[in-house]
Amino acid sequence: MCTTTERIASAETRLLDLRPAFLGFLAKRLGNRAEAEDVLQEFCVRVLTHMDQLRDAGRMDAWLYAVLRSTLTDHFRTSGRAKRLREGVAREATTGVTSEDAAEEMAMICQCVRELVTALRPSDADLIRRVDLDEDARTDVAADLGLRPGTLNVRLHRARAALGGALAAHCGPCCRDGFDDCACGTRPRPTHAAGL
Repeated sequence: MCTTTERIASAETRLLDLRPAFLGFLAKRLGNRAEAEDVLQEFCVRVLTHMDQLRDAGRMDAWLYAVLRSTLTDHFRTSGRAKRLREGVAREATTGVTSEDAAEEMAMICQCVRELVTALRPSDADLIRRVDLDEDARTDVAADLGLRPGTLNVRLHRARAALGGALAAHCGPCCRDGFDDCACGTRPRPTHAAGL
């Protein structure tokens, strides 16, 4: 049975011996040597900090490759999120209208929203009012209603879908891609939202 110090020394030796193979593995999958070096560094840190997970020193190489693949997967996941975030921010900067004032933002949204909320089922209307219009914290709303956060999210999604359907039916094509550019003007207040 190896001590922790012996396992760390053995891992350090294998990391040095297999460094070219690990770097080649990463460079082939990433297509960028500098990025591969960064991921290799993260991998080495992960190996040395998680040595307690290695149960069989005889299977160290297999364990190292498992950690390497896990590190690479995490890198892809993180870089994918970062890329989507950068693209979203860039898209918002070129197409979005921003406002410092939340009240001003609400004034830009189709005014039919407030009217149509009253035509929803009472439970859906309450969720929309509390979370979207009054901006109550979801955790507080879930606790008040005795719901799990996931259940609240599902119910809120359904309520928003019902409101979206009611808006599209009432306002027409101006709300097809969003509710912040409504040109429906003042229409008669709906008596009810069909099917809601």
